[in-house]
Amino acid sequence: MGADSALTRRQIVRAARVVLIERGYSGMTFQAIAERTGLSRPTLHYYFATREEVYEGVVLEAREIVVDCATEALRSEKLLDRLSVFVAEVRRLDERDPSIVPFLISARLEPQRNPELWAISDSPVRAFLHRLVSDAIRLGELDEDTDVEGVADMLQVILYGMAFYSGFTDGPSGLGPIAKQLIELFAHGLVPAASGAAEDTHHDTPKGVGGQS
Repeated sequence: MGADSALTRRQIVRAARVVLIERGYSGMTFQAIAERTGLSRPTLHYYFATREEVYEGVVLEAREIVVDCATEALRSEKLLDRLSVFVAEVRRLDERDPSIVPFLISARLEPQRNPELWAISDSPVRAFLHRLVSDAIRLGELDEDTDVEGVADMLQVILYGMAFYSGFTDGPSGLGPIAKQLIELFAHGLVPAASGAAEDTHHDTPKGVGGQS
């Protein structure tokens, strides 16, 4: 594929991403993409035969971007350092292209409404978090019997919640302070027991989080 063709394909993918955020998968039609790009429908069909192929192109580009963020984070050694770098990279990305983070949220929701999308909607974020937790256990940062799946899922829920807040409400400017507080919470225990508390506030926290064994 020549440079011009690659540029046109990227233009289509990015326009489709914005349309999907605004209208959902059902509204991500070739007509809507054509209107946003200024390209003809025959031109769109030259690059993508079906709407499913367009969606897959959007997913693959977003996946590559997330993998780049994860790769940068993995240059650090400690769990919290890796999380901090990953969030910082996502924040930087959101400032550069505000459509990425909202799409990451949409990509988790659309398969619920359109089950045929599950096959191409696996989350690179979860794979990254699973790696973080597994490495932390191996390096002794977390207990050997830590529930890897549970902690990875918990981190994913929290990060996607942050992403939703950043992508759909306050924008990237609000992500920094939230991320800082999140890392501090993890550093001191996710749910620290209040002084003199009568009940154990850690009983439903996944093993390995909150400073308890």
